[in-house]
Amino acid sequence: MFLKELYIRNENSIIREITFKKGVNFIVDETPEGSSIQATGNNVGKTTVLRLIDYCLGGKGKNIYQDPEFNRQSNTKIESFLKKNNIIIAIVLTDDIDDDNASEIVIERNFLSRKKKVQSINGSAIVNNKEFEKELKKVIYNSFIDKPTFRQIISKNIRDEESRMKNIVKVLNPYTKNEEYEALYLFWLGLEFDNLDRKYLLLEEKKAEERLQRRLLAESNSSLIEQRLNFVTKKIDELGKQKSEFNLNENYGQDLENLNEVKLTLSKFSTELSRLEVRKELIIESKEDLEKEYSEIDIKQIQALYTKAQSLIPNIQVTFEETVSFHNNLIQEKIDYITKELPQIEEKILSLKVNINSLLIEEKRLTEVLQKSGVQEDLEVIIIELNKQYEHKGKLEEKKRLWDISNAKLEQIEEDLVVINRGIEEKDKLIQERITKFNDFFSEMSFKLYGEYYLLSSQKNDKGYELLVTNTEGNPSTGKKKGQIAAFDFAYLEFADKLGIKHLNFIMHDQLESMHDNQINTLVDVANEINGQYIVPILRDKIPSNLSLGDMERLSLSQEEKLFKLA
Repeated sequence: MFLKELYIRNENSIIREITFKKGVNFIVDETPEGSSIQATGNNVGKTTVLRLIDYCLGGKGKNIYQDPEFNRQSNTKIESFLKKNNIIIAIVLTDDIDDDNASEIVIERNFLSRKKKVQSINGSAIVNNKEFEKELKKVIYNSFIDKPTFRQIISKNIRDEESRMKNIVKVLNPYTKNEEYEALYLFWLGLEFDNLDRKYLLLEEKKAEERLQRRLLAESNSSLIEQRLNFVTKKIDELGKQKSEFNLNENYGQDLENLNEVKLTLSKFSTELSRLEVRKELIIESKEDLEKEYSEIDIKQIQALYTKAQSLIPNIQVTFEETVSFHNNLIQEKIDYITKELPQIEEKILSLKVNINSLLIEEKRLTEVLQKSGVQEDLEVIIIELNKQYEHKGKLEEKKRLWDISNAKLEQIEEDLVVINRGIEEKDKLIQERITKFNDFFSEMSFKLYGEYYLLSSQKNDKGYELLVTNTEGNPSTGKKKGQIAAFDFAYLEFADKLGIKHLNFIMHDQLESMHDNQINTLVDVANEINGQYIVPILRDKIPSNLSLGDMERLSLSQEEKLFKLA
């Protein structure tokens, strides 16, 4: 689908309307390069155009009014303008930008919350953000599976962050797992597997079971547990036989029966107590392991480096704070999840200990009743030893139970993963054919742009498929890297068109200022030949002198004519 229009409006009128065309669409910043106004970051909103489009496509939107370096510090003037005036951002997508009668999708969002929140697709309000993203995936890609997410799919279409302009295919956040990338890469190739989200969950379960087994293995292995359990069981049988051989007279018959019942209950309670204590220990250890993963970095020590970097790279989008915060929030969510049952376990442990103490008191009373001269001391020794062995047996049985359950889970997980991976491997020939077809476009596109051939290849490991771009010239310069990314993105549009894979026909790139004039000229020529749109913010001073913009200039912004026209 093509991007036809972007509207910025309030409840009464349209504040700004931007129309887009096929080929190159420049958002031009008239501010002279190197001027004091530009150096202070007081820009006019050229990159904000990309972020507004991204916001309509499910983005969080905070980067629209937050400082690019210190993203916790908001531009209060812009934020206030957007919220107090109930500014609504709308985009129109169309199947055919050259046909006014083509099918369209209208997406609207504002910056308010709760009852004042505006978030709709074709006039249908969808307040929940996750449901909104799912509906976007449905109407644009006709896809109903969970993985990859809509935001993951379009990550290469909207490269407004530094990491996306440095990495060709690794376009997601640094903590994304390989199995999530596998789902994304296969989707890009036009292959959907409805069980890839199941694979992701299975791999998470596998990690949890392996962590449990490492904890158990630190104490003893399954064979040793089995042998200890056999030994304790024999010891209990021997002590039971010794106890039964005591020659107590018939007056103690009922008390002895009661004592046996108390001991049986004590054994059951001890086993349950041992199980709960082992479970509590595992939860606490897992919590401590996760807490060790927190990133504790003195932001102040690297703030000077970011300040210096800002002067060299004005459009730094993601701070180290944001990445650390994302990581720590993810760890905290895991901690909250694994510890949620801890209060209930502790309550049960306390209750069991109270009951056990009561039973021990009753056991002592009954034992005293059964005591006879000449056997009192021996009987007490046997009873004490039996209690110890029953408690030991309870702990061993719980460990054995955990081992057996964990092994069974791991076995089932492996079987399920084999089935899923086999289904993917059966498509390997088709995957390679798709990659080969993509390379027909990619190699030609990269040669047009740089006179060099680049290829996409796959690499398979235990986590699934990965995609790699072969670079035969070593590490490219920043400008050249951006050209490689453009070649990849342009090639994908042609590839998807050729195979009828549903996709967005527009690409948005930021930070082209580092490219040479000849590279920009070539990029423009190639972009105007494809069946797509190349939407680029750029400084007027960086446009090659021999390049006549004509209708490629879709919007001109300056200090006098900023995007939001603030009062």
